[in-house]
Amino acid sequence: MSPVKSPWEKFSLPGEAAAYALGSTREFVKTIRETFGPLVERVDRIPAGRHPWLMVEVPAEGSLSAFFRDLEERIEPPGSLWTVFPKKPFLAELAFPFLWLDVQKAGLAAGLVDNKIAAFSPRLTSIRFVVPVARRGVPAQPKGWSEMPTTHMLKYWLFAP
Repeated sequence: MSPVKSPWEKFSLPGEAAAYALGSTREFVKTIRETFGPLVERVDRIPAGRHPWLMVEVPAEGSLSAFFRDLEERIEPPGSLWTVFPKKPFLAELAFPFLWLDVQKAGLAAGLVDNKIAAFSPRLTSIRFVVPVARRGVPAQPKGWSEMPTTHMLKYWLFAP
């Protein structure tokens, strides 16, 4: 029998580092509290600086481009930005004007890449965006990296040009 996973595991929290959530709808606030408890701090404004993990409710009003431009500057290069918004069947009910594709395209246009999708609640979904590896300032992994024995990986990191 496999162990039961915590509901927050799929969101890859940053260990001991601070994690912040920004959003105001009743469903978002309730789900943050129920899913993450004290592991994620709900804020009215994202604190200054860059952060390893953010979860932000996509606003129903305003520019998606401006939303993502601001957030792209708020995550650390290896960090995660989770965006939360209504699932397609609930767009009208929740008065949300953007489709999933609109949110994805705006994140990509801001220079981020999407690499994970997770249900947030019965009516809300989430997309994780990250800074592309090429912009993180870390050495690229050689071809076949995942098949390399650990000793080869260590030699690569220690002696690579």
